[in-house]
Amino acid sequence: MALQLTIHTIDVRQGESAFVVAADVAAGRHRTILIDGGLLGYAETVHNFIDPILRGYGYPLDHILVSHYDKDHSGGVIGLLNADNMRVVSQAISNAVANAAKWAAAGTRPQQIACGAVAASATIFGACGLNVNQILTMCQVVFPRAVGKTDDEAAEIGFDYALEHTNKLQSFQSFPTLQVGETGRRKNIAKISSVAAAIAIASGNNPATAAFGAIFLLIAKTLPNQLRFDTEDRYCNVHLIDIGQPIWPSQSAEIYADAAIGQYITKTNRMIAPGANRTRTMPARGRDSLEQRWRSDSRPSHSPAIFCPAINSWVWQGIGNNPVQTVWKRKGWRLNV
Repeated sequence: MALQLTIHTIDVRQGESAFVVAADVAAGRHRTILIDGGLLGYAETVHNFIDPILRGYGYPLDHILVSHYDKDHSGGVIGLLNADNMRVVSQAISNAVANAAKWAAAGTRPQQIACGAVAASATIFGACGLNVNQILTMCQVVFPRAVGKTDDEAAEIGFDYALEHTNKLQSFQSFPTLQVGETGRRKNIAKISSVAAAIAIASGNNPATAAFGAIFLLIAKTLPNQLRFDTEDRYCNVHLIDIGQPIWPSQSAEIYADAAIGQYITKTNRMIAPGANRTRTMPARGRDSLEQRWRSDSRPSHSPAIFCPAINSWVWQGIGNNPVQTVWKRKGWRLNV
């Protein structure tokens, strides 16, 4: 049976956004794609629209297509990716905190807080993705130092030790790291994370759940208000399709490219979020197609599908060696994927 299409048009006011589900339920076959996302401020609107549909079907989001980089088309997608990157960052920090708190479970609350704070801060300073025993080595140092301290003092002990010693552990460098470009900003975010770890542990609740909740709320404050929502990793493994190079210079294109690879863009700086596993495909430009027109398989290897590129009033249809004249006059590349 052929896949049945369900096409949803999402109301993002100015701009465009659509969500398509292609499914043969009986055969267990399905594909889903989000096409554009409106302006940046509509990222949460788009997420709130497609998430319950995907949950209802039990499907992941397979693809996101950005038709072009005008803000009213790419902005919402940039917002989704940025919010997702922020989620990945928060999860990486909270996982480290939960492991540290588990190790220190037999100690006093200040000792647990010191260990949680050192784990959170060390993650920001470059220990993300690290063998857990390396962070636990730092916990072994701060654990006895927190005896008799207040919660605030214990958090300060953990932060200060991570600040002084994280970069001295050479083994940190061989693992994927969460990078922050500016030293001062990195310290601020590490401080926020250590405080969040202290709050989580002091709550007495499940360390993993409490750590994520506290860290997410505080880390989210580094983003614009409209991106402070939890994507639940919905877009962490999605396949991105876009045109790659815009016809005109576009700041949105650069921001989109950064968000696609996992850059979590704060109000004032950027982090590289570990764990984002997105693939990105860019259709071939017309020049690439024309250069390969003599080959038996004329579609360039990096093109995701059938395409029709055009430049200057000539269009190549992928048949034979001679382009067919068209009335399209705009000078530039055009791609129909």
